[in-house]
Amino acid sequence: MPRTVDRPKVFLSFSGNDRESARLLGKELGARGFAAFVDELSIKAGDDLLLAINQGIEESHFFVLLWSRHTVDRKWVAAEWTAALARDLDQRHCFLFVVRLDDTPLPTLLAPRKYLDARGDLPAVAEALTAVWQRDSAVGEPVLPAPVRSVPSGPTITLYVRNHALAVAHEVAVPAVTTGSGLKDAVRQALALPDQETKFGGAVGIRFDYELRRAGESIPDEPVPITSLDDGDTVDLAVRMESFGPDGTFAKSTYLDSPSAGGLPPEMVETLVRSAFEHLIPRRRPR
Repeated sequence: MPRTVDRPKVFLSFSGNDRESARLLGKELGARGFAAFVDELSIKAGDDLLLAINQGIEESHFFVLLWSRHTVDRKWVAAEWTAALARDLDQRHCFLFVVRLDDTPLPTLLAPRKYLDARGDLPAVAEALTAVWQRDSAVGEPVLPAPVRSVPSGPTITLYVRNHALAVAHEVAVPAVTTGSGLKDAVRQALALPDQETKFGGAVGIRFDYELRRAGESIPDEPVPITSLDDGDTVDLAVRMESFGPDGTFAKSTYLDSPSAGGLPPEMVETLVRSAFEHLIPRRRPR
């Protein structure tokens, strides 16, 4: 969510039978500084319905699907949420959120996603949604899901793992009780961080090492329990790299945000870095 947006837009998708729930959720979101798109309240008389809805989705920062027994066979709602899911996946951006109004099973494509359970308490749902969105905004970089969506066993917390050089952050689920080395392993697995990237059959390349930092202080990569991390905290990922050439010698180690990587030309460094971390970088920023 761009930090300069005064009232971020939220598209609400729902069945006509759940219109009252949509109105209430829209009102609650509005009270918290978000502009909700609810069809009959947001589309002017004489507007083309299809174009207006398409524009509403395109211009929104978030999409909330209200799911219930009334939604199952609604082709119009299905068209909306599949379009939202496509944008979510294409941009690698947390765009689609699901709110369940009853215990009706979710479609297969949505079943693995996190959802909020309303059960008549829509103000609490609005509070939870806006807390997540505001927390994402406070990170200062676009927030994406981790590319490897594995959930550790036992109690977990969600951390924002941020890298300013790549201009991105990711939500990563880690064990609530872990060590420095365990945290680093969890982050490396969730972000699929590479050990190296090479070209020309491995003749030249860059090797990578990683460091986690909290409030500017390095988190030691040791089997020592960490007691200072809470759900929703931001951890910075520093990427150290060293280049090597055909003779196997290594240049001096430097960081990802450094203008060069030793002896390799800057253009080759940029190509290698982008190839190594392309899976973490947003394809385009949300509006």
